[in-house]
Amino acid sequence: MAIERPVLASGGTRPARFTQHPREALYASITGVATLLVMIPSSEAFTGRSAASSLLGTMGGLFAASLVADTIAHASERGGATRPSTLRHILGASIRALEITVVPAVFLLLSDTGIWSLRTGLMLAIATLTITQLVLVLWGLRGSATTKGQKAGYLLLQLAAVGGVVLLKACVH
Repeated sequence: MAIERPVLASGGTRPARFTQHPREALYASITGVATLLVMIPSSEAFTGRSAASSLLGTMGGLFAASLVADTIAHASERGGATRPSTLRHILGASIRALEITVVPAVFLLLSDTGIWSLRTGLMLAIATLTITQLVLVLWGLRGSATTKGQKAGYLLLQLAAVGGVVLLKACVH
């Protein structure tokens, strides 16, 4: 799973698996935004705890699916059992789905204290995940030979992806 790819900025190479961490977290954050968007129209039916549980349950499922899929992919690629060091790497990439959920879940839980409404907690959680995506785009591009204009283009593309999810959810619900 350690395919070498050139890193033009340094002239060397780095394993492609290092780009797996931001990729997994991007998938998870988009899934998180979609999960939270579904709750907004009926936010009065949720508590902060139930909304956080729903988000954490979704991300837990994504974590488990990512872990299983990467382990199977590695086993079929290498033709055998996965080494412990590779399992640690797979676990490190998959766990991003849970790590990026902590702050949004706290925002949702705080709505139960009366600091703000659940609707506000949902919006803060969505904003947090969107900002996380933009940071992840920049993290994924580190060490690459992309120009500032290209990086801005990738950031806009990511915002368009989030906008697409929002639009789709708005049309469906």
